[in-house]
Amino acid sequence: MPAGRGAGVFEPGRAEGPQAVPAVWENVVSPGTCGGLSAQKKSPDPFEKTAERKENTVITVIVPVYCVEPYLRICTASILAQTFRDFELLLVDDGSPDGCPALCDAIAATDARVRVIHQENGGVSAARNAGIRAAKGEYLTFVDADDWIEPDYLSCLLEAMRQSDLAVCGVDADEILCPEEARISAMQLRTTPSKYAANLYTNWVYNKLYVTDLVRRSGAIFPEQMRRGEDACFVAAYLEHCKEIALCGKVLYHYRQTDGSAMHRFYTGVCEDEVPLMKIQYDLFHPHGPDSLDPAEEEAFQRWQHGKVLAILRYIAGYAPDRKTQLKYTRGMLAEPLAHSSILNPPAGIGLRGKLAAFLLRHELWQLLLILLKRI
Repeated sequence: MPAGRGAGVFEPGRAEGPQAVPAVWENVVSPGTCGGLSAQKKSPDPFEKTAERKENTVITVIVPVYCVEPYLRICTASILAQTFRDFELLLVDDGSPDGCPALCDAIAATDARVRVIHQENGGVSAARNAGIRAAKGEYLTFVDADDWIEPDYLSCLLEAMRQSDLAVCGVDADEILCPEEARISAMQLRTTPSKYAANLYTNWVYNKLYVTDLVRRSGAIFPEQMRRGEDACFVAAYLEHCKEIALCGKVLYHYRQTDGSAMHRFYTGVCEDEVPLMKIQYDLFHPHGPDSLDPAEEEAFQRWQHGKVLAILRYIAGYAPDRKTQLKYTRGMLAEPLAHSSILNPPAGIGLRGKLAAFLLRHELWQLLLILLKRI
């Protein structure tokens, strides 16, 4: 899995690896060869040669590709089988050292809507940015190469979009997350964290349809120096330039977290990435400064931020290789005023362990705080 995936775990009980073929694609991809070039020739076959690419494309689908050979054919099959046909698929090979470059070219050879970009390895952000630069569609969306989408993903998002600036659908991750169908203002989202401060709206870059011109005019890009939170930075930058958002009440995106996820390895840049993101998301939900929210919504935001800070501290305590490293990065994270205040002054409704964490931080009992963080 590319680095920087949002939090979430593949649904318990599902098979992982090449054998994990979604039932909807059983007639498209052979379970034993989903990483190779052979597909069962059953009709309809999304890999059959299609008509020549149109000059005016409605949607660009951007897929960053790096070491995802066991999953890539399933992903692209789900995209090429869309009921809405007027799209282009950009496969951005980010210098993958496995068979992905050849597989991308082979898929492109079967469908004129597929374009492949081969580039030196620069990370998932560099791959997505390359896709944005190359996009020809009026709208664009992102799909990770180890995930898959429902056949009506594009059609439903496009129908929901209409005159809006962003369309959002539900996601099947470690749990089913789905918005209520609605059309809301961007300011409503930014001032109602009790409802919208959530991965579905603010952190995940997939499950959304964007206006390509607005992406470019807003200057929204994926920070290429970041490995954690780059999705949320992009979404925040885009939301700041939105006026209306369409919520599609259907689960259309399926997320798979693999064993190699960066969320399961310690990353020494965690503080350098998470601290700027914390400030960006604070500003997102405080569009008019510190007094933007009414008391109830401010409390909701503080609970959300407290949970995020605790999650980062638990990650440090759980994955840093030794006690010295754990202590260094815990202190580094809590040196950020927003993080420090969030733990030191926990919002109402926080349980006993949250209050104990505040006590230990107040008295600088670092070793005991580390022990507590591993148990929260």
